[in-house]
Amino acid sequence: MEPVQQCHCGASVLRYMLLEHGNSHMSSNNSRPLMTVVLAAGKGTRMSSSITKVLHLLRGKPLILHAVGQARSVSSAGIIVVLGHQAERVRSLLTAVDPGLEFVLQEPQLGTGHAMMQCIGRLEGFPGDVLVLSGDVPMLTRNTIERLLRAHLETKAVLSVLTSYPPDPVGYGRIIRDRAGFPSAIREQKDLLHGEDEILEINTGIYVFNAAFLTRELPLLSNNNAQVEYYLTDLVEAAYREDKPVGIFSLDDPLEALGINTHPELATMEAAMRQTTLKKLMESGVRMIDPSTTYVDDTVTMEGEVTLYPMVCIYGATSVETGTVIHPGSVITDSKIGKNVVIHPHSVISEAIIEDDANVGPFARLRPEARIGRNAKIGNFVEVKKSSIGEGSKVSHLTYIGDSTIGSNANVGAGSVTCNYDGFSKHHTIIEDGVFVGSGTMMVAPVTLGKNSMVAAGSTITKDVPADALALGRSRQENKDGWTIAWRRKIAESKSDKKENS
Repeated sequence: MEPVQQCHCGASVLRYMLLEHGNSHMSSNNSRPLMTVVLAAGKGTRMSSSITKVLHLLRGKPLILHAVGQARSVSSAGIIVVLGHQAERVRSLLTAVDPGLEFVLQEPQLGTGHAMMQCIGRLEGFPGDVLVLSGDVPMLTRNTIERLLRAHLETKAVLSVLTSYPPDPVGYGRIIRDRAGFPSAIREQKDLLHGEDEILEINTGIYVFNAAFLTRELPLLSNNNAQVEYYLTDLVEAAYREDKPVGIFSLDDPLEALGINTHPELATMEAAMRQTTLKKLMESGVRMIDPSTTYVDDTVTMEGEVTLYPMVCIYGATSVETGTVIHPGSVITDSKIGKNVVIHPHSVISEAIIEDDANVGPFARLRPEARIGRNAKIGNFVEVKKSSIGEGSKVSHLTYIGDSTIGSNANVGAGSVTCNYDGFSKHHTIIEDGVFVGSGTMMVAPVTLGKNSMVAAGSTITKDVPADALALGRSRQENKDGWTIAWRRKIAESKSDKKENS
């Protein structure tokens, strides 16, 4: 869409209505250098949480990572993150993910203008523009950012503001226009004058500044306002007074620029982004029986021909390959699921690997470092922790396997336990290829069951079992003929005596 440009007293207004975000493509190569600043210092008081706002999770990752991803989506000379509340926690997270980021500290937090003042040393003399993003606006797209940058360049504005028209503008700064319709100021909610609360166009907190204008005007900001803060938005009025061009770029969909300030807003955003994620997955060939009850993080990768039943939750860095079926109530986190796997209802899987054609559940639990081999079976009420189960092996019922290595085509009977903990240390159990372990067996680690050996049901195994051997680790059975007749007679006499004495 071509820009509509209006000029009055040197000011420019540019409004783009983004009707079809997905159909617009724009190069991120700008004719001017770009520096990006992400504002992430605020505590987020309205979240009523001990965790600073930008560390709250959305679609499986902290809000701040969504913002840094936006910053990385366009070419820039550098990315500066303004830290404040819980600065070291935020810095630690970000440096682990993106070591190329720069940081400045805003202490105390005295408004958005004050936050940008902390960047002056890095921005002075920069021969280009400064993109300002917010750490709590997660749905902003690369397409919108690129179009905002292009609009800023085309109008030669000293600053450009991304605006929108949400259903309820309460709480947001309003775009104030003069009689000719040109932007003259941005007024925060608490500073609105009579009648200005009826204005529907709001400031989203996303800007592009000419770096020279920004660094010159920042030190001149005043905190003479209702919140006694330094507002970055006051630079709109400064530009208007100086007869400098200001760009206004309006979004058609206000949800894209929605900032997260409360838990209800976080839930609204989660639902909106979840639907987008699920739609993309279904369009790629994933079948969902009931998308309204299916939860898949943005960080999950999934091939086509996967089937998800209702109430399936898949989180973190999980990958699911083609042909896999995941039944209701299963929860999977940070795991790798191979091809044609069947996960039966109510299985809980964390940091595990399940190879092709394996069968898991129902009611199975795979804990970190569990590896289930090709065509292996983990049955109902089986727990596996830090263990590998070889190809074709079966652990079918009511069993605990911990700190163990099980070879191929082995069978572990119901109610068996690898006793891996002696109260001080964990020990390893090795069950080699072809071993048959009878039901109710206690394997006291460290212990090895040799290839093709067998263990009789009810045994307690404390020593290694050689290959091809049969191990019996239980006391000898003794039958006492007629014993129960005398026992029942004694019980009957005891009851009779009690009745006579009552």
